[in-house]
Amino acid sequence: MRRSVVMWFPAWSVVAATWDEELPEVTTHTAVAVLRAGVVHECSAKATAAGVRVGMKRREAHLVCPDVVLVAENPLRDRAFFDRVIIWLAEVVSQHTVLRPGLLGFQARGLARFYGGERQAAEHLIQRAATHSLPVEARIGVADDLFSAVLAATHARGHDPVSLVSPGQSAHFLEGLPVAVLEDEPTVSLLTRLGVSTLKEFVALGESAVRERLGSTGEHLYRLATGTDQSTLNPGGAPVDPEQHIDFLEPYALVDQVAFGVRLATDEYYERLVAAGRVCTAVRITITLDNGYRTERVWVHPRFFTSSDLVDRVRWQLEQFFRDTDTTSEFPPGVESVNYQALNPEDRVAHEPGLWGHGPDARVHQVFSRVQGLVGAQGVLTAHSLDARLATDSQVLTPWGDAKRDSDPPGPLPGSLPKPLPGTVFAAPRPIALVDHTGQSVVVTEGSLSADPAVMVWNGHQRALTSWAGPWPVWEQWWDRDRHRLVHRLQVLDERGVGWLVIAQEQSLWHLEARYD
Repeated sequence: MRRSVVMWFPAWSVVAATWDEELPEVTTHTAVAVLRAGVVHECSAKATAAGVRVGMKRREAHLVCPDVVLVAENPLRDRAFFDRVIIWLAEVVSQHTVLRPGLLGFQARGLARFYGGERQAAEHLIQRAATHSLPVEARIGVADDLFSAVLAATHARGHDPVSLVSPGQSAHFLEGLPVAVLEDEPTVSLLTRLGVSTLKEFVALGESAVRERLGSTGEHLYRLATGTDQSTLNPGGAPVDPEQHIDFLEPYALVDQVAFGVRLATDEYYERLVAAGRVCTAVRITITLDNGYRTERVWVHPRFFTSSDLVDRVRWQLEQFFRDTDTTSEFPPGVESVNYQALNPEDRVAHEPGLWGHGPDARVHQVFSRVQGLVGAQGVLTAHSLDARLATDSQVLTPWGDAKRDSDPPGPLPGSLPKPLPGTVFAAPRPIALVDHTGQSVVVTEGSLSADPAVMVWNGHQRALTSWAGPWPVWEQWWDRDRHRLVHRLQVLDERGVGWLVIAQEQSLWHLEARYD
């Protein structure tokens, strides 16, 4: 007989949302409900106390509890944070089976022998989970079969978080439970219409009658209801910890000191990933300084990071931070800690070289990375565009291999340049003059042009204009006296069919900002 131990963390999706830094409005002190397809799937204890129930629609939950925070279900988030719990528990039990995020299975035999009994083992697991300040108390069920152990854990009540089903008593434990625990909606619906409400009444129908009416599915459900299901756990090792935190004995003020201080721990971190058959293709590096500041950046790699690559990224990130920050004080800030976090580590086998090498992309990255190693991260830059109101703000340069830091803001940007964006943006806008058919300068008065522009003149050259559109006022940061900006944007088309983007910072002071190629 292979008895099973099942550890259950109630409302795990709520717990994962509480840990998610991207959801600052979700805390342990707020009423939280997780939605699946617009229906409440799980809710916190505070939300339950306020009247929110599983199965409620979004509007009903808000009516019952106006302060409830509704969060969309995210299976990736649930699994990522549950991996942390598995890593913590790996120090006391090496093999486990993830039934789903929040539900973990173990084989009872080894645990009972090591800790002196099933209850002692269960209490030790709960104590281990409690040391990491989980916002929910774990519950454990132990039974002959996996189905009974799961129900024992999820139906544990009272002050005792451990529910033990004695050997040979699974059928007796299950008979009083409702048929809804079978989690087979068509079968449960049919049984309810037939007047069968408990597992005892379902078992009383007889295995042959159930098989005849419901087929192989009914036969499997019958074995579950009688506690004779032979499903076994498939234990595996704990996942690799994707994070590595490095604390220094004293703050380091020099970049070279930091790079030397993290090298040994970085090598160990890389070897740990490799030993688990994983590689890191995207990493978040967080550097904390003793003055309270923190710099965080996500770096990407077309293949995967080695330990020397990670140390280089720490060096470049610090150099960029000190370059952009005023460090002219008598006592410059020192680095207290460095933290690596591998984002979605990938299987190492998928990144092994092919028969003919890594391909041209890998060679390009190798050359660029080598140049960066010689001249620094800012020596090789890559460009991308984003929505902006002026052409000079639509181009962003980031170091090669750095994840795009300046992305388009969510939703539309009022007054932004329409697509397609200009192909050529001048580094310094060129002063020009716009004149009408009579030779008079065109000025902007109360948001309108004084006359139709006919000719564009710059450096002794002139171009006749065939059409124009605008002007569009761009007034940014109007509340800031020192940083506010008011310009008028104008698009013109010359006699050669070339489009130009022209701006006026004053009534008649025109500048050529970009060209549509």
